[in-house]
Amino acid sequence: MTDTGTSHSTAPLVREVIVRAGVETAFRLFTDRIGEWWPLATHSVFGEHATVAFEDGRLVERAGATSTTWGEVLAWDPPQGFRITWHPGHDADEATEVAVAFTEQDGETLVRLTHTGWERRARADVRASYETGWVLVLERYAGAV
Repeated sequence: MTDTGTSHSTAPLVREVIVRAGVETAFRLFTDRIGEWWPLATHSVFGEHATVAFEDGRLVERAGATSTTWGEVLAWDPPQGFRITWHPGHDADEATEVAVAFTEQDGETLVRLTHTGWERRARADVRASYETGWVLVLERYAGAV
């Protein structure tokens, strides 16, 4: 896991992981099967019994009849990557942006997650929580590959 973020509170937060899969497989696992590997027990609105999936241009968490939108798709370019707004548990006007890029690297795939838009969030501790949060998320993803 590579940390290429900085400590400045509005600087982009970048996390990378290399997975042992081709770009198409890596992209599909990240997007089509996100609910199988995402750490819902610790990184969700509703907890471990919820589900998360991309649905109709949105990333949605569901728990029974209740749902919340984590973000809206801004760009979708399989298998190279995607970009979404990011506001799990918050109003869309507080959204930051998350871009995930998939690049072939010697038969494996470099997955680079870039989280931007921190100037829209007033609390610096929000960004700080994602500094370690994205590490766990990408470790779970890499383990699923």
